[in-house]
Amino acid sequence: MLQLLILPRISKGNFLIKSAVWGICGIATGAVFVLVTGIFTIQALGLAAGGQYDLDNSLAFFTPPRVPILMMCALAVLSAVVIFVLTVAMRNCSKISRMTFTSGFSVATLLLVILSFAFAATGRTPETPMIGVAPGWQGWLNHGGSSSAVHLVLLLAVGSLWMHSRSPQRTPHDATVSTTKPINIPLRSAVWGIYGMLLGVVFVFIIGMLSAQVVARKLGVILDLNNMVTAIASSTVAFLPITAIAVLSALVMFLLTGAVKNRARRFRVALVAGFGFATILLLSSSFVLAPLRGPKVGASIGIEPGWVGWLAEGSTNPAVHVVLLLAVGSLWLYSNSPKPTPNHDPLQPPKPDSELLRELHDRG
Repeated sequence: MLQLLILPRISKGNFLIKSAVWGICGIATGAVFVLVTGIFTIQALGLAAGGQYDLDNSLAFFTPPRVPILMMCALAVLSAVVIFVLTVAMRNCSKISRMTFTSGFSVATLLLVILSFAFAATGRTPETPMIGVAPGWQGWLNHGGSSSAVHLVLLLAVGSLWMHSRSPQRTPHDATVSTTKPINIPLRSAVWGIYGMLLGVVFVFIIGMLSAQVVARKLGVILDLNNMVTAIASSTVAFLPITAIAVLSALVMFLLTGAVKNRARRFRVALVAGFGFATILLLSSSFVLAPLRGPKVGASIGIEPGWVGWLAEGSTNPAVHVVLLLAVGSLWLYSNSPKPTPNHDPLQPPKPDSELLRELHDRG
């Protein structure tokens, strides 16, 4: 009798301890993600400006200015790994463990982002005059909390947390496959590919336009849509463009994955392949033409006018790299996943006619 009274308390205590451990792991993951993102961002800014920075954010030596491709790839891979941990790697854990881990990650990341914006608004952190980097962890926090990659991952984490809390666990019988008529399949695939290419072009240019506004507000100027300075204002944090970048990036991820999950596999592959091709082509063109641009006419804050400036800013935005890497990953999954057969459970072989008749006879 005594054991029956003690065992529920022990199991409840173990459950609380396990949930606390998952929450602490999520908090640690969010903090490490923001700070490491800040390190990569500072190194990328330094290489683009012609300087190499050490881990204390002090200038070590000068280098020729170049496109920091390695740091951009490292930041994109880091963000993709965190998204993988929040979604795929946690799918075999219990629902409570997933929600606790994701909640801890979201809370820690959100608090660090808010703290970064608070420091940027009040100007309490000392900054060096070259590219505005505070020393040590303060610089990591400032640039990590203001990175669009962090905002995108945070928005995806909150979205996955909402889905875990409101939607029941999906069973194999819930999966439905839409049958596709074999007429005009190549033509329809080409149309889906063109849709993907247009989505990639629009995505890069809109992100570039919003990024230019973020840079301008930080420097205390107001730009028009042609990236020309129209007025001088106080330096502020551009909350609206920053939020728009995160929301637009998450929306594009949804269009490439969730919105087309019930479409035929070849159409999904065509859409993502078109998006990836157009985005890679734009990024490659921008990186190749970067050393050839020369003096930036009429751009007192270092942003070229018109679509050239949108392309330059969009190609260096971390959110674009993260979405592109996730799109390439989803393309690999689409092309290597087995094709389900309609009209029956894709995880179970179809039953023969004799067995179906036997089941009907037993029910009747």
